[in-house]
Amino acid sequence: MKINKTQKKELSDALARELGDKDSFIATFSGMKFKDANSLRDNLRPAKSRFKVVRNTIVAHALENAGLKSGDATLTHGPTALVTLEDSNEITRVAKELLAFSRANPGVKWKGGFTSKKWLSPADIEKLSRIGSRTELLSQLAGMLYTSIAQIRYVLEALKEQKEEVEAK
Repeated sequence: MKINKTQKKELSDALARELGDKDSFIATFSGMKFKDANSLRDNLRPAKSRFKVVRNTIVAHALENAGLKSGDATLTHGPTALVTLEDSNEITRVAKELLAFSRANPGVKWKGGFTSKKWLSPADIEKLSRIGSRTELLSQLAGMLYTSIAQIRYVLEALKEQKEEVEAK
């Protein structure tokens, strides 16, 4: 589809606003089939994230306009895809999904991304994928707190019994 300079500028400005406001991941791909891209879109939908293919020049100008600097000079070389997150709390869930997708589709390489306007390298995305989701982490925290409270209760009951024994003598 041919688009003129004005349309490119409008798309770039809109993308710059989106990238400035939301966490995002950037990938290059080759040999990805349409059905695979749709599958990824479907898998990202519950995490309130969007996958889209964008022209390199538009991505490059949008990153510049949003004030986002990457650590990768080849960020917009080759076909470029973006994943933007509506909910930044879902970043680990999305990272897991993206890495699983790239393992199943070797032509997809995640180059990095941005969270709170800070550059994420591919290694950072890998680390994020190993962290539990917000819900999982909160569940673990609740479990640890419950265990700690139960242990404190047990100690207090033992001290109470010990005190009662001493007073009974």
